[in-house]
Amino acid sequence: MYKRVKRIFRKIEWHIFLMLTLVGLLTVSCDKSEGLGGTGSIAGVIVEQLYNDDYSELIGIVPAVDEEVFVLFGSDKAPGDRVNTGTSGDFRFDYLYPGTYQVYYRSQDTSTVYEDEWNTIEVSLGDGEKVNLGELQKNTRLDFDDGAAVISGVVKKIKYDNDSRWPNLVVEYIDFAHEHEVYLTYGDHTFYDERVRTQDDGRFEFRNLIPGEYRIFLYSEDVTKVTEHVVLEFEASITEIDQLVDLGEITIEEI
Repeated sequence: MYKRVKRIFRKIEWHIFLMLTLVGLLTVSCDKSEGLGGTGSIAGVIVEQLYNDDYSELIGIVPAVDEEVFVLFGSDKAPGDRVNTGTSGDFRFDYLYPGTYQVYYRSQDTSTVYEDEWNTIEVSLGDGEKVNLGELQKNTRLDFDDGAAVISGVVKKIKYDNDSRWPNLVVEYIDFAHEHEVYLTYGDHTFYDERVRTQDDGRFEFRNLIPGEYRIFLYSEDVTKVTEHVVLEFEASITEIDQLVDLGEITIEEI
């Protein structure tokens, strides 16, 4: 009889132990902190605002493709996860537990041309909640040659006979100007931004330009001999991302 009662108590103790263990596991599961393994998600879309070099002009707005986006779990200092945006600038963090998260990505500070900054969004996520942050903005500064537009032209040279004098000049020949220097200045820059030389057919091209105002200039000999050279200057306005501006034929003179 005593042994039977003892076995019954042992069974009761074993069942109590199993119940306490199960309660402990459930408690740990319910108290799971921020991180991967849940059923919630955080999503959004990043659009890139493209500016010129001093942020004085908005060039365009495009999806931020292949942009790194990070998430912090709770009070953690190191990133908990990282994704890259898709072709539409979209991103998504899945399988998140309830809690507080910080989503952040790199942008450029429009108050200075030298510094980057982090755009940070804090998200409070409920159990199984799917949060969409909507459209987020990223600032990007472009140099004048970070685009896809082209300014081109052809330079021809009138060569006068060495023995002729202004105003009675005698044409020796007219041909394409080969290896002649042509200069380009973007916006209100005080110094030229790029210099190219003409090809055998007199053609020159400034490629990969962003929208904006440009000044193209080159030098011709002053056949009147008042000065050594005269400046031939042309203005070009690019308004489209992949625009082609053809300046046509430009004539220089030489004795």
